[in-house]
Amino acid sequence: MATFGLFKQGKGKLAGSSNMTAAVLLVLVIAVVISLLSSRHYLRWDLTSTGEHSLSEKTLQVLRSIREPVSIKAFAQEDTQAADPVKKLLAAYAYAAPNIRYELIDPERNPGMATRYRITSLNTLLLEGFNRSQIVKIADEENLTNGLIRLSKSETEKIYWVTGHGERPFKGGSPESLSALREGFGGQNFEFEDLNLGQKDIPGDAALVVVAAPVKRLFPEEVDSLRKYLNKGGSLLVFLEPFAEGGLKEFLAEYGILTSGDIVVDKMSRVMGGDFLIPMVANYGVHEITKNFDLTSFFPIARSVEADPVRKKGVTLTSLAFTSTESWAETDRAALEQGRVALDERDREGPISLAVVAELEPTSEKTGDSEEGEKQDPARITGKGRMVVFGDVHFATDKYIHVSGNNDFITNALNYLVGREDFITIRKKLKPVDTLMLSRNQGLMLFAVPVVIVPILVLLLGTAVWYRRRSR
Repeated sequence: MATFGLFKQGKGKLAGSSNMTAAVLLVLVIAVVISLLSSRHYLRWDLTSTGEHSLSEKTLQVLRSIREPVSIKAFAQEDTQAADPVKKLLAAYAYAAPNIRYELIDPERNPGMATRYRITSLNTLLLEGFNRSQIVKIADEENLTNGLIRLSKSETEKIYWVTGHGERPFKGGSPESLSALREGFGGQNFEFEDLNLGQKDIPGDAALVVVAAPVKRLFPEEVDSLRKYLNKGGSLLVFLEPFAEGGLKEFLAEYGILTSGDIVVDKMSRVMGGDFLIPMVANYGVHEITKNFDLTSFFPIARSVEADPVRKKGVTLTSLAFTSTESWAETDRAALEQGRVALDERDREGPISLAVVAELEPTSEKTGDSEEGEKQDPARITGKGRMVVFGDVHFATDKYIHVSGNNDFITNALNYLVGREDFITIRKKLKPVDTLMLSRNQGLMLFAVPVVIVPILVLLLGTAVWYRRRSR
C-alpha cells in the first residue's frame, strides 16, 4: 500500500510537471506568434493629449496620394539626442505610407555619401523618387510634407516681380524687403525674376505676377498688360499701401475691388500692447486660402480693400481678412500726421476688410482670332484668372512676416494663386504648460515649511540630543 501511494504521488508530480512544461511552451508559442504578427502588422497608438506623435490630416492626405516608391536618406548623427526627433518623424511617415522607406546615414562615418549628395548640414533629408530628388534642410513635418509634394511635381514655375515704380524688392537684407518670402518659396520649384513692364510684356511662362506696393503710378500701357494677363487666366498678387494706389484704383474697380484713401485704426491693437496703426485680424472670410485658419495676423499700416456689393459679371469676390469692431477707416490724413485721430462721420466703422480675392470665369467662348478679339474688347475675360489684393505690404516684409500668423496667411495665398492648394503650412504641436496656481495662504505655507519649520525642528532635535548626551 505504501509503495502504491508513493507511485501515485510520483505520477501526480510528473503530471504537474508536464502541465507546467506545456504552459511554458504555450506562452513561448504565443510570444513568437505575437512577435511575427507585430513585425508584419505594426500598430501605433498616440496616447498624448496633444497628439504630438501623430501626423496631421493634411499630411495623411498627401501620403495617400503617393503611388510610387520614395526613399528618404536622413543625414544625422547616430545615437545622439538631436537625431531622435528625425527618427520618430520618419518612422511616422513610413508607418502611414508603405511606399516610403528611410535610412539614417551618419555623415561622420560615411563622409563619402555626404560629399556625393552635397550635404553640408546635419538633419538634412534627401528625398528620392519619381526619377528625381529633393533636399529638405529642416527636418519637420511641414517641410518634409511639402518636400514630398515638390518631389511629385517636376515642373519649375516662374514668379515675376514688377519693378520700376518703387516697389518693395524680393531680394536684399533690408527689414522692409520681401526676401524672406522669396527664400521660403525658392526651394519649392519656384524661380523669381524682375519684370519691367515698360520694357516687355508679361512672359507666357509666368505662374504669378507680383506688384508689391508701387510708390509711383504704373503707366496705362503697363496696367493694360496686367489686365490682358489676368483676363487670359493669369494669377496676380497686389500689395497696396495707405493713400497710394500706384495707378491701380480703376483697374481693380473693373473687377469689383474697391480702394479708398484711408488708413485703418484699431483700438484693440493698443489694448494688446501694439500701436493703434497695427490692425489685428482674427476674423477671416470663407475661402480655400483661409480654410481652418485660426491664427491672429497683424497688418502694420494698412488700408481698406473691399469687395463691391454689386456683383461683376464673370468675377467672384471674397473678403479674406477683417479687423475688429473697435477699428475704423480713417480718412483725415492731416489729422493723422498731427497725431490726433478720432472716429467721425467721414470714417467707416469696423470691421474693415483688408484683403480680397477675385476669381475670374470666362464670360464667353473664344471665337475666331483671339488676338483680334482682345483688340476689340480688351476687358473680355477668356480664362480663369486669380487675383489677391492686400491693403498692406508690411505684414509680408522680413520685419513682420514671422509675427503670429502672417507667414502662414501669405504662404496660403501664394500657393492658391499658383494652383498649389495642396502645399500646406503645419503648426508645430506644442506641449501644454501646466501651471501651478497657489493661493496666498498656500504660498506662505510652501515657504514656511521648508524654510522655517523644518530647520527649527532640526535645531530643536539637535539641541535635545546634545542635552541628553551631556546629562549622562
